[in-house]
Amino acid sequence: MSDTPRSPAQVINDLSDQVRLLRQDVAVLTTTATTKKDAAALRAVVQASVKEAQDRSAKVLDAAERVIDRSYQANLQAARDGAAKAVAGLQDEVRQAANRMRLEALKGSRQALYWSGGVFAVAGGLVALGALLGVLGHLWLQGRADARAFGEHPGIFCTGAGGTVVTNPEGRRFCAFWIDPPMQAKGQADE
Repeated sequence: MSDTPRSPAQVINDLSDQVRLLRQDVAVLTTTATTKKDAAALRAVVQASVKEAQDRSAKVLDAAERVIDRSYQANLQAARDGAAKAVAGLQDEVRQAANRMRLEALKGSRQALYWSGGVFAVAGGLVALGALLGVLGHLWLQGRADARAFGEHPGIFCTGAGGTVVTNPEGRRFCAFWIDPPMQAKGQADE
């Protein structure tokens, strides 16, 4: 801010600009209100506050013009005080309205979350059912795949499956599984 004194008209113009900006803020807030009734009530409160601020600024201007010959600094201070009070009053009202709207928005989001909980429960059940069916399908197919691989390559999978590769008198090899272990294996197990 510069050190040069400003005229009361400049101060009032600044006040009018601040009131205009506050009107725009209130218009934005009313367009995002949760209900038309809340928006209408807020608009009525803001319009009354703006009218009061305009009346205050008009009184400040009239007083400044009457006493301008006495002291320029006194008039400037009076205009600043009036503008600060008007803006502070409007800011408090806008804050209160914004807080009310935030509370309403929180209530609405809580209700939406409560109602959407049923959707999540159904989706979770479907995911669990899909996982169970996937595991069962995997177990069912795994046994078939292992048996097929063993049948195609018994030499590779024989010892891994618990069998023993044996050669017959003709020189052909085969995979044998002992149902009853041989006697010498049983005797070695006792030692």
